[in-house]
Amino acid sequence: MFQVFQDMPIRKKIQIINVIIILPSIVFLTITLYQMTLHQAEERALRSSEQKIGHITNTINTLFNDIENFSKLSIINKTYQYVLMDTIEENSELQKLDDIQSMYASLNALVESNPYIDSIVIQSTDGSKIYYSDNMSNVTHSSVNVYPKEQLITAKGTAVWIETFESSFLVNDQHKNLLSIGRRIININNGLLMGYIYINIDERKLSNLYSSDDLRSNIMIVNAEGRILSANDPEIVYRSTQDLFGRMIVDGNGSTIFNNGKMNILVSSKVMDKNGWRAVYAVPTKELMKDQWKITLFILGFGLTGLLLALILSIIFSKWITNPIMQLSRAMTAVGDGKLHTRTIVASNDEVGRLAYKFNEMVSRIQDLMHTINYEEKQKRKLELRLSYSQIKPHFLYNTLEMIRSMALMKQAHDIGKVVKSLGDFYRMSLNRGQELIPVSQERKHLESYLYIQTIRYHRMQYRIEFDSRIEGCWIPNMLLQPLVENAVYHGLRDKQEGALCEITGGVEETNGVEVLCFTVKDNGNGMSKEKLERIWQHEPDHHDLSSFGISNIQERIRLRYGEPFGITIFSKPGEGVEVQLRIPLVFEKTELEERM
Repeated sequence: MFQVFQDMPIRKKIQIINVIIILPSIVFLTITLYQMTLHQAEERALRSSEQKIGHITNTINTLFNDIENFSKLSIINKTYQYVLMDTIEENSELQKLDDIQSMYASLNALVESNPYIDSIVIQSTDGSKIYYSDNMSNVTHSSVNVYPKEQLITAKGTAVWIETFESSFLVNDQHKNLLSIGRRIININNGLLMGYIYINIDERKLSNLYSSDDLRSNIMIVNAEGRILSANDPEIVYRSTQDLFGRMIVDGNGSTIFNNGKMNILVSSKVMDKNGWRAVYAVPTKELMKDQWKITLFILGFGLTGLLLALILSIIFSKWITNPIMQLSRAMTAVGDGKLHTRTIVASNDEVGRLAYKFNEMVSRIQDLMHTINYEEKQKRKLELRLSYSQIKPHFLYNTLEMIRSMALMKQAHDIGKVVKSLGDFYRMSLNRGQELIPVSQERKHLESYLYIQTIRYHRMQYRIEFDSRIEGCWIPNMLLQPLVENAVYHGLRDKQEGALCEITGGVEETNGVEVLCFTVKDNGNGMSKEKLERIWQHEPDHHDLSSFGISNIQERIRLRYGEPFGITIFSKPGEGVEVQLRIPLVFEKTELEERM
């Protein structure tokens, strides 16, 4: 670690020392202040949440008591008594219809009397008669089985609060989450059970009593087992507080802070008057710490301002001393990376200034030497290429002309014209007016001209050229593939009696994350042995049968232009033909290739 510090620039050393002196003090002050304000904020939050949950509990208890009072009045309603009685005489049927209409009117009036009463259902003891408010539909005997008659019977006349359920019937054409209060209806004359009344409360309307909260909090009504009956977030209704918070939060009154494995949560709960239900308020403590963070950030800002001021002063003084050294260091690094045009500024005549002057002088001499070497190498390559272009085998021209003569004697002049045209195209593209670079599309035409002539000469031979359309506009060196095709014809396919096929493909492949241009020349000829493959790369003078435009010549051209990673790969076994793969960079701009020369 000490060695790393020693190797750092002087300017950075000064800055690090200043940070080491100031930063611990700022951190200690910030942490201490944060812990103090956090403790105070948590205490205030606990008191506030207890007051909040107490207010919510009182509000809900008041609402529930009001609805219970409505239910008490309903069970002694004379209209309800008459309708549910089975002793009405047949000649009083008109009176019965009037009572039923009065009963429906009374149910609707009761719904409208309290905004939290959503709907009302009355059912006879045997379940044969069901009466309900006008805003309900699809009410059937099976849909009211959700109400627990047994609990009402056991309650012996007291109200029974029914936990939240999703109605199978419709209220205002909707399926709703409802809480209900149920009571038995007793015949006031003989004390016999006549039916049941259920007053439904819309859970969403109930949640509006306590859902006004600007924090990301959960306010819920839960039963004794921790099941959520109502909440300001409709997504958590029916869920368990243990699933939601990682633990049960229904035991006892009061407030606490616990960690659920992800964050700290403040929870306050209070027992309600009904069925052991509780009102629960839960909020992440980080939502309560927003004001505390403002204070903390304010103190931290002062500390960072002091640290920034110290850094600025250290930069100003260190820069005045170390700037010449840094400039010289950057210049040396750039030259080491091959940027020989880089020079450093000589601003003084001290030791650093004299060193910078000598450095500039040395780089200038190196640059002049590199220009000389590059020029000589470029001239050498041009001469070599011109020599290669001048050494196209004359025997190909002679053989083709002899073939033309024979065809003229045997056939009409149309075929002769095609062969002569292909021959002219071949030599025109081979010479290419002395231009070394051609597009892939031109190289393809060159190969088609050459192979057409060969298929005329060797009738049993066929060829196939397939190039990816994306590479048609790429630039490559002239005469790059023709020598490989010539080798395939003369050394693999010429003597094959039937089924001779030469395949040339070209496309883009990815090598080490970089896209390169890949050509493949493949024949189904006699193939080559391992020893013969090795002799190709040994440049032995007695193996000119591979042609002066052979594989070794192309390999040297590729390595001279593109470097070591690119070149030719040969795959062959005796009797299985030869496959030659050629890889070069993917270049779409001609100038990019010319710069490599």
